[in-house]
Amino acid sequence: MSLRTLWSLLTIVLVAVVAVAMMASISEIEKRAWVNSEQEQAELLITLLSDELKMPMVAGSAAEVDHLIRMFMHRVPGTSVYLRWASGHSETFGEAGMPDEIEALTSLPAVAAAVDGMDKWYGVGIKYNTTQLGSIAMLFPGKSWRENDLQIKMNLTATAAVVALLAALLVYGMSGRIIDQLRLLARGSKRVATGDFSVSLPIRSANEFGKAFNQFNQMVSSLEHREKVYDLYGNYQRPQLVADEYDRNTHKGDHIKREVTVLAVDMVDFNGYAEQRRSEDIIPMLNRTFALFQQIVYEFGGHVDQVVGDKMIVVFNHPFDLKCHENQAVKAGLAIIQACEKMAMSRPDGGTVAFRVGMAIGEVTVGHLGVGRRKAFTIVGAPITLAAQLAKISDGTCLTALYGTMLSLGHGYKQKELGQKVLPDGREMRCITILPGEAYVSQEIDEVLAKAMVRAEPVEVIEDEGW
Repeated sequence: MSLRTLWSLLTIVLVAVVAVAMMASISEIEKRAWVNSEQEQAELLITLLSDELKMPMVAGSAAEVDHLIRMFMHRVPGTSVYLRWASGHSETFGEAGMPDEIEALTSLPAVAAAVDGMDKWYGVGIKYNTTQLGSIAMLFPGKSWRENDLQIKMNLTATAAVVALLAALLVYGMSGRIIDQLRLLARGSKRVATGDFSVSLPIRSANEFGKAFNQFNQMVSSLEHREKVYDLYGNYQRPQLVADEYDRNTHKGDHIKREVTVLAVDMVDFNGYAEQRRSEDIIPMLNRTFALFQQIVYEFGGHVDQVVGDKMIVVFNHPFDLKCHENQAVKAGLAIIQACEKMAMSRPDGGTVAFRVGMAIGEVTVGHLGVGRRKAFTIVGAPITLAAQLAKISDGTCLTALYGTMLSLGHGYKQKELGQKVLPDGREMRCITILPGEAYVSQEIDEVLAKAMVRAEPVEVIEDEGW
């Protein structure tokens, strides 16, 4: 259920609750006023009737008294009258039965009033000067309160329904404006999350949303500035690795030794490519390619330690433990080679862009390396140099490693002998290429590669997603 609908329903419920409370209160007030009005009217009528009866009763004219009472009842339908003469003689007028309590009355006060214990019965004593002529009691049923009460409740219900509908429409309309502001903020946040710092939310008022939008724009401006500084001068460290490092307090300890697996990724004939391409095209190509490689490495549990020119150094089992890091590194290297084949980026000389991958396993030193504030938490050691040397003797179609590497790997791989190879630094070593040996290895590589290629593409922001 959307916020607009929820707020509108809550408004209707609130108005309904208030209407019910008001209806009960108004009904009670109206009932009291109705009863008081009827009582005053009945007391007035019985007083007027007693005044008219005084002279005929003084004269002892029973016929005239009867005539006056019947005329009164004709003018005030539904009433019943009980008349008691001073002599004790009594008469009853009307269709209603006469209660015993009324017939038992012997005297009534000279001022009209309700008869105690008798609902809707009123009485008054008839006196002329000091002479007691008799007394009279009257049943005054009045109008039905139930009908009046029902009409009042119907009117209040109709009014409450109209007010609830108007209030719900007003809340729905006003909440729409609030939702639109929240949508703007959500869309801007999504764009910032994708790395787009050109977002600027429009500030149309000085209310809370205007202040929030202003703070958001300042935040984006600060992030954009910081990102530019990092792009120009910074050394990227994956946030999760930095968090893990600080959680483990490794930055406070001495430099430590650690066994890792290193992948060196090196572009084939980069100098020839750079000579034939425009300089402004080279860095964007490398950035797109390395972004894809980074996604692949991340999926297999490693991280990019450094990028220098057309070369990338990837490390597994640093700074946190990674089980079977050798196997994960092999999968990442094979996936990088396949990624180059899938991208099939053309070279000016007619070939395709390819990257050579070399792998080495060994112990390195872990610590902060750099000058001043530009220190990076990185590794140094022979495996880095060896991996780079092995990458240079590869042709960009296979993962190159030293003979004996298979002893560190699990099942699922196979090797191809390359024999004795002379490395660029002059050393002669026995080398192999590593290939997938089982279907499940190839399947995992294909799945990770497909996922990485999707994630490396520009993110399309769906404006109304989630709203």
